[in-house]
Amino acid sequence: MPTILLVSGIIVEISVAGILVAYFFGQSGFGMKLSAEALSAANAGVSDALIRIIRNKNFSHSGYDLTVGRGQSYVVVCKDTCVLGKHEIVSTGSVLTKRRKIQAVVNVDGATGEVKIESIKEISL
Repeated sequence: MPTILLVSGIIVEISVAGILVAYFFGQSGFGMKLSAEALSAANAGVSDALIRIIRNKNFSHSGYDLTVGRGQSYVVVCKDTCVLGKHEIVSTGSVLTKRRKIQAVVNVDGATGEVKIESIKEISL
């Protein structure tokens, strides 16, 4: 009887350990997917702000939300205050617990209205 209990305990312990390992491996892959979706949401926020700047050369906003699939993007557009003479776009994309942030600097020619992207980079949160 004690041998059966000992063997049964070992089998249960190995099963629980296997389930935990499988769970954590699954979560790491799921987390990477969520992080990529958050980056896509942040990119969508930058694209939306660029469209708004193209339509209105003086566009500036203290922050607005954009829904992208199952993610959200919070976009802030500064004109002349963050970067002198330029627009700065900061978009934070989030999906569940993952967040990614992108910053873009845009130059708008006052005479022609031409919009040029000077830089787009991911910044740390």
